[in-house]
Amino acid sequence: MATDLIYMPTFRSRQQENLVLRSFEFGQHMYPMIEIIKEHDRKRDEDKQQPFHEIYGGLISDIKADRVFVDLPLYLKERASMKAEVITFSRGTIARIERRTEALMALAPLAPKIIPVVSSYLHKTGEVDSLEQQTARLRQHFPSIAYRILYNHFQEDWPIVSELATANDFIILDLDTIAPYPSPVIRQIISAWRGFTTCPKTVLRSAINTDIQNVGLDHAEIVYDADNGLLDMYNTAFAAQSFGDYAGIKKDDLTSGGTISPGLIFYDAVNNQFIGYKGEIKDLSEFETTIVPAVLHSDAAQAMQASGLPYLDERNWGWQTLLRIQSGAESGKSQAKFKRISMEHYLHCMRVKIEAGELTTG
Repeated sequence: MATDLIYMPTFRSRQQENLVLRSFEFGQHMYPMIEIIKEHDRKRDEDKQQPFHEIYGGLISDIKADRVFVDLPLYLKERASMKAEVITFSRGTIARIERRTEALMALAPLAPKIIPVVSSYLHKTGEVDSLEQQTARLRQHFPSIAYRILYNHFQEDWPIVSELATANDFIILDLDTIAPYPSPVIRQIISAWRGFTTCPKTVLRSAINTDIQNVGLDHAEIVYDADNGLLDMYNTAFAAQSFGDYAGIKKDDLTSGGTISPGLIFYDAVNNQFIGYKGEIKDLSEFETTIVPAVLHSDAAQAMQASGLPYLDERNWGWQTLLRIQSGAESGKSQAKFKRISMEHYLHCMRVKIEAGELTTG
């Protein structure tokens, strides 16, 4: 099956991510991946709670993309601070191969739009034939399967995946947050899969390290702990047709909410780097009085406007929202809203780079 996939933005099934998933026009070259991390999208009265397949089937139906990867991520590691509903779903469904597979099968009415994602249970439960089990069941309902391999499990998983994968499938190499520059471990992986041409290959990496916090940002300065170098090397160094990341935000630990900490990590598409902005005090008004003016008048914004590419045009919901806040047409006193602004702006910049031919399948 031919694919136009160039970019795989990855989302968790949380409120702001779901708003972006429903609003953004992904086009033919972006296939979003949804990591479903809890059974229900939000708390409702028990008698009004929708079943799993209706919640996520409805969301996926609304996504304006040709295809959507759906994962119930096996890599999640429980922490004491992790949200209870995430732990419950991880233990009760994700960690049990039969239940996880059944959850994916419940979405089969949306095949072939959905590409279910499978990973090995070897490092989770010790099961040795888990990839074969999942493949056998899901192939009955879905025309394509995606195999997600963590970089540190590659040596065990690759011999199996390379045999199971067909021309209709996809392989996702998950680098987590490790630097994309070819270390000895990564060079071994590239050597093993460079000649593999059965199906498309995607490299996934979180560009923004998990430990980056708003409070630690230097206002209006480059975030040096954020590394978006994968854009420049997924084709060349990794011999992959496409790349993925977490859509301009960090891949966090899914913990319960924190304190108010006004901040924004804003993508500079010209220099392929991130600029950090933070408020002077812990008050939501800082978004309006400090952060928005600084972003709108930043060197990064001026460079994008002068680039000749429409990075900051009317299709950029994030940029347009900043302008509405500046004009007083919309409130900016919402930390959640600025998470969406980051994502919408970043996704639009990727869309522009694809339209301009700066990102290709190789």
